[in-house]
Amino acid sequence: MSNKQLITNVGIGLAAASAGILARKTLQKSWEKVTNEPAPKDKGSEDTDLKEAVTWAVVSGIGAGIARMAVQYALDKRKSK
Repeated sequence: MSNKQLITNVGIGLAAASAGILARKTLQKSWEKVTNEPAPKDKGSEDTDLKEAVTWAVVSGIGAGIARMAVQYALDKRKSK
């Protein structure tokens, strides 16, 4: 693998990870607006209802995963041109 390919792969990975983090932060803000409560942070906390923790885990996982996948797809498509 050449240095250029390595740098490109690292850049794609960083962009995808950043997109996932940004998506999660956006979902946290949306959660707070919809539920009028902060997003669950500690799933083991006694203050967090199991249903709420599971819902947040699913929503945030799907949102972050889709964001990472979209960035990866866009960058791969651009790289192939």
